[in-house]
Order: sequence, then structure tokens, then C-alpha cells
Amino acid sequence: MSDIGGMFVASLDAATGIKAGKLRIVGSVVRHAAGPLKGKIHSYLQETGAAGALLQSLSGAGSTFAKTSMTTGNPIAGAAVAGTQLASSLGGNVQNEIIRRGVKRVESKVDALASGMQTLENLGVANLALSATGIGVSLVGFGIMNARLSRVEQTLAALTESTDRILAAVERIRQDQLASEFSALRSQVKLFEEAWLMSNQERATQVWLDVAQATRPHQDRFEGRARELLFAMPPEFELADPIIDALSLAGGLRVACLMACNESEAASSAASENARQIEGLTGTVGKADLVMARIPSSIDRASQEWAGALAAAVNEATPIAQRWRQREAVAATRAAPLAQLAQDGVAPREWLSAARMEQEEPVLLLKAT
Repeated sequence: MSDIGGMFVASLDAATGIKAGKLRIVGSVVRHAAGPLKGKIHSYLQETGAAGALLQSLSGAGSTFAKTSMTTGNPIAGAAVAGTQLASSLGGNVQNEIIRRGVKRVESKVDALASGMQTLENLGVANLALSATGIGVSLVGFGIMNARLSRVEQTLAALTESTDRILAAVERIRQDQLASEFSALRSQVKLFEEAWLMSNQERATQVWLDVAQATRPHQDRFEGRARELLFAMPPEFELADPIIDALSLAGGLRVACLMACNESEAASSAASENARQIEGLTGTVGKADLVMARIPSSIDRASQEWAGALAAAVNEATPIAQRWRQREAVAATRAAPLAQLAQDGVAPREWLSAARMEQEEPVLLLKAT
């Protein structure tokens, strides 16, 4: 497990307290929920390179993970189905030694997926970790960013096949230009990754600064598109949701770039701005708004049909509202560890690098002191 001066600890350190109700997670921050330290910060959650490998593996099991997650709204269900599909794909002539070796490799992969998922579930952050939002400062590795962007694109593609109204809304925000935005964002992530391989630190720092600057217009355009959809009449909540995910991804990339440059103040400012953008879009949208938007206006409120439609809408809106609140909380706490790092004399780049290199624990804790 990665370690910087003993500050990083395994997630097991918090899992017991979370299950017992002594600790609770708010965004990427773990706080004491009981006792004399109630309200105080216990630690900061940070996804690692292992979390990226987990998401890539699930996505690599075919489109099952993305489709099931999108259909059910639950990445845990997607992970379970994808893992089953990965294991069942081992069928064939096992008498062949090459195939037997292949079985062992895939079985090992499935075991690793199960272990990683169990860790995330024990912490109660599986849905968040496997979503587009992620936990803590986005590590932005191309594989994990590509998987998250692909999920956003798949969600948008599925929505365009639903109703004429949704299709018209998609056209209004220029789907062709949106595809170009995603492509450009992927290119910036590749540059971010390449800079980590550079032996000249000054050149790498300049690349990261350039990426942070180049990503800013994309971030603002995602915000503009989401705002147009949310404040339309009627509001297009479902369509705006993946656009806001893209906004969060772009903001996370900028924060990671600035942290890689050891520009703590600039990284904190970028994180705060992105949090304000997200809060400004969905902060005033409550569960009741999401419920009412899902009930056809043609249904008579005094009818039995209305009661059934209301119950169905509540069931559908509940996980969406929870996801929105989680996304807002993560955005608001993204830069929270920076003050702790400064207090402990650890450079942001060093901390980010250690988390990126971790391949055993999908989530690590940065202890608060």
C-alpha cells in the first residue's frame, strides 16, 4: 500500500467506524458522527490507481457494466452482472492448456474485482466510486477518464432514443458539438498522462498548466448546456444529468493538473469554482421537483392512475436525487485535503502520485491531524 510519511492508511481503518455509525462520509471527507469529536474531520477519501483499474475492468467486460448501471441507476448491479459475464465467458474446451491458463487469468481478475467491490461496499461508497463523479481528486488516468466519459456518452445516446421532446432538446444543445467536446477532453487527458512520464519536471509542469487552461472553455460550455436544459420549460432533468457529470469531470481534470504543478491555491480556487457551478445548477432542484417532472401532465391528480404514477416517480427519483447530492458534496470537498497536506509539509504532486501508484486498495484515507 502507498504511504507518505504514514499519512495514508487502508480503508479498513474507517469501515468499522462507518458501519458502527461512529463515522460518516460527506463527499470525500470522513467525519466523526458521535462522541466528543463529533463533526471533526477523521480523514479524507481518495480513489487510487486500483479504483481506476477496477472501473476499466468492469467496462472491459463488454458494455454490460455500462448498460446495466445506466438502466438500473446502480453501478453495483452493473458490476455484479459484468463480473458474472466475465466469469461465464470462460466456457470452451478447458482441456486445452492455453485455455486453462486463460481461465486462471480471468478467475484471478474476477477475484480482484470482487475484492475491490467489497472494499467499496464496506465503506458505503461503491455507487460514488464507480460513477462519473468519483471520490476525491480525480486521478484522471486516461483509462478511467475514458471509461467515465464513455458512460456519459452512452447515457446521452440512450436518451436520444426515448422521446421526440428529448431528441429536440439534444439537437438544441448541438449533439455534434458535444461529441467534439468529449473528444477534445480525451485529448487533454492524454496530454496530462504523458506529462507524468516526462523526465524534465519543468516541461511536465508546463504541459499540466496548458491542459488546465485548455480545459476551462470546455468546462464552461458544459455548464452552459446544462443550464439551458435545466431552466427550459419543461426542464430536462434527465438530459442535463450526464452533462453535469461531464462538467464535473472537466473540473476534476483542471484541479488535478494544478495539484500536479503544486499550485495549491490555484487548485483550491478551481475546485471551489467547479463546486459553485454544480451547486448553482442542481442545488435548488429537490426530490419533489424530480418526482413531478416524471409524472405526465395529462394524468388527473384525483385519479387512481395518479397515485400509481406518483409512487413510481418517487421510486425513480430517489436514487437520482441522492446521486445529485453526492455529486455536489464531492465537488465541495474536492480540495479539502490541500490544507492538511500543507500542514504536513507534503507537496500535492507527491500525494497525487502516491495515490495514482496504489494498486491494491481502491480507496485510501489521508489522516487528518
